[in-house]
Amino acid sequence: MLHRALLNCFEYSAETIRMQVAVVGHAESLFQPFDNSHSINWLLGHIVSARTTPLSLLGAENVWSDARRARYRHGSSPIGYQDESVLQFDELVRLFNETQCWLQASLQSIDDAALLRPSGYGKNSVFDSLLYFHFHESYHVGQMTMIAEALGKPAAYLTSSTS
Repeated sequence: MLHRALLNCFEYSAETIRMQVAVVGHAESLFQPFDNSHSINWLLGHIVSARTTPLSLLGAENVWSDARRARYRHGSSPIGYQDESVLQFDELVRLFNETQCWLQASLQSIDDAALLRPSGYGKNSVFDSLLYFHFHESYHVGQMTMIAEALGKPAAYLTSSTS
């Protein structure tokens, strides 16, 4: 049953991300609402990068190397219009969708006993760590919707009919 809760959580955020990125092009993905703030491009890349740990905890394949994900890791500088070190937005969307497929497949095949084993992050179980990573992801999904609104795009939110 624990895997079902995690599947739902990651699918809710994935659906919101898919709706949001569908209305944003590459140039728009580089928009920074404030000086030194993150863009949707960085936020989506950061989510893909951050999913490396949950995928590892589940024994799934990572979609990119540590070197490739460095541009989107915590503490990296914001990405703006003049930045040539960024990935094209459609590539980030593709990578995000790939991580979602790996997460879904891994969560569908894991049992509660495996989710309750220690994760190696403090005293957390794998389940606790995955919940934390989902919380982290949700925080950034909220940022994406606010930036989309600043771009004049509709902010994507799940409604009770989609959840």
